[in-house]
Amino acid sequence: MPTDTPLEQYIEQLSAQGIDIEAMDGQAARLRQDELEYVLVVAADEPAFFQLMLPGVWQAAAATNRALLLETANDVMNTIKAAKLVVHNEAVHVSVEQFVSGPDQGVALIPGLMELLKSAVAEFQERLGMGEAPRVH
Repeated sequence: MPTDTPLEQYIEQLSAQGIDIEAMDGQAARLRQDELEYVLVVAADEPAFFQLMLPGVWQAAAATNRALLLETANDVMNTIKAAKLVVHNEAVHVSVEQFVSGPDQGVALIPGLMELLKSAVAEFQERLGMGEAPRVH
């Protein structure tokens, strides 16, 4: 029986596929591909579930019409059914959640889900443009 946590199994297998991935903490890892940073969340006590996110993909300006922002997010979710778009503070975050038989099946899905998230971002940007430049703190 493997002693690795589910997240460690994801990291090991995705690294073997040439995906740049590193642990952020015991339940999350950062994946880098095509100049994008994804976050993979896998709870040790629920290895059948994972979430893959692209945080902060669209920045809102102070003058952004919030109703239009939410309407666009809902339209994109209706178009790309698996993707979830969340507007939090001044940013839009895109994610997908999956139940799998375990890390092996999850690892097999990750590359396609990364593409799905990029498609959701492209769809959102097609409707509202590129958004404001991210703020540097």
